[in-house]
Amino acid sequence: FLLPRCRGTTRLLGPAVACVVAAVAGWTRQVWRRPRWYSMSKRTAETLTSASTVAVREDDSMQGITVPHAEAPSTPRSLASAAVLAEAPNFEASEVQYMELRDAGKRLWEVTTAGKKLSDQILTRLQRSDMAGATSLQDSISNLPSFESALGASIWADAEQRVQLCCAKGVSTFLETFITCLCFQSFLQRGVLTAEVPGRWLVGAQDYDDELYLLGVIGAVREMERYAVNRGQDLDLRSVRVCLGVAESLEEVLMQFSFRNSDLRTRFDGVKYCVKRLQSLAYEIDLAHQRAAVTARTAKVPEVEGATAPAGIIPVIDLQFIAGIKMRYDLFDEGREQVMKQSRDVIKNAKNAIYALQRGDYKRADALLVSCAKDATDVHSRIISGYPRLRSGSFSNAMEEFVEALAYRAFRQDKRLLSMTQMQEAATIPFALSLPEYLGGVMDLTGEVGRLAIRSASHGRSARQDVEQCLACVDAVNNFVMAFTELPTGVAKKTYALKSTLTKIEVALYELALLSKGVVSTKIDGEVDSAH
Repeated sequence: FLLPRCRGTTRLLGPAVACVVAAVAGWTRQVWRRPRWYSMSKRTAETLTSASTVAVREDDSMQGITVPHAEAPSTPRSLASAAVLAEAPNFEASEVQYMELRDAGKRLWEVTTAGKKLSDQILTRLQRSDMAGATSLQDSISNLPSFESALGASIWADAEQRVQLCCAKGVSTFLETFITCLCFQSFLQRGVLTAEVPGRWLVGAQDYDDELYLLGVIGAVREMERYAVNRGQDLDLRSVRVCLGVAESLEEVLMQFSFRNSDLRTRFDGVKYCVKRLQSLAYEIDLAHQRAAVTARTAKVPEVEGATAPAGIIPVIDLQFIAGIKMRYDLFDEGREQVMKQSRDVIKNAKNAIYALQRGDYKRADALLVSCAKDATDVHSRIISGYPRLRSGSFSNAMEEFVEALAYRAFRQDKRLLSMTQMQEAATIPFALSLPEYLGGVMDLTGEVGRLAIRSASHGRSARQDVEQCLACVDAVNNFVMAFTELPTGVAKKTYALKSTLTKIEVALYELALLSKGVVSTKIDGEVDSAH
């Protein structure tokens, strides 16, 4: 500011400014030359100071809070003697059955996991033309325990339990990949896509085995697409055209099926894209050959091993075998539609029976339950006995509703909770109830019992015994469910509703205590006094 205006003063300030700059530079060099430990220790000191400041602030936040001295409370309240059910349920048989199914499922899971891993390795060997390695791995799969030995003779003899465990323990994934290996290897060696599956790796349910076979064949076509891409690196047009012919034939064969919305339908849609990809490969490789012929730089593309192999007389797809699968698939699909329709009737009658029991109309409820048993027996004997896979889904949901209605009737009329053996006798059906169906129905029962408890609580203090009986029923189901280390699929999600119902009934009992005359005081021994 002053320098431009005072030329004489500039001569005096120049040396002063130079001295100041020199002093600052010297101080900077001294600071820079200080040992590193000095700066680190200073940072550490700052960190410790800030931490102690935070600790002091936290201590300050707890000042002024008064905490009472520790004192043990009274023991949790137990159910009164009047709340005990008329007959204590015995769930020992259900627990034993669950343990057997769980152990069998673990053994089956070990087999399918090992088989799936080996099958993936076989596909890798086949893509790299390592036939000896693929054969060795197939021998390893043959040495694995069969499905029957993994499940045990008793469970294997029950077709419905067998299919349910196979669906839940990875059999589908293993068999689909293994069949893909067999079909792809058969194509590479003989040019035939439809290979034969060893009998020890069949589940024994024809519809289930057929669907897995179709999935495996479709998977083999996807492997053929990868094989064609690799052969395209050598411009092997003949091999690519062979793959294209097989894929187009399979697409035409599968077009004859009426696939419903399922995983099989999704995989079938992928065959179309596979055919399109192979067509593009054949077209591009053919153009490459034509360019080579036009330029005349390469007289001929080198032949690869097997490129001039003569065509066989065996068809690439066994049409009679696939036709048999289609016929069985159509029958299965028709049976599935009938099961879905008649299962809705069973569910409807079971729900109406529950509504009748809520109104106390036992006569109508019994008639509806008899109709449920008759319809369920008819569906099972005509369709499900021949197609065990249809047991799950709509029919299983119907049986859960039927079990819930039977259990609710036993509780309303006799104040007892039925075990699985007693439930089987009350159902009067010739086939056995499954453990997931029984568990699902009994857990759904707690919702109806909870509604009954709330409705009974509206009558006031006099209904306390009825509400406690409802609490005893829900508590017994909760203890039964807690005994399982792992609940079946679809049943575990009901545990939250079960615990919620248990809590609501306990709150209703608390509110009933508040509705009594005078002041209610609870003694240490659990007795209740009314002070008038």
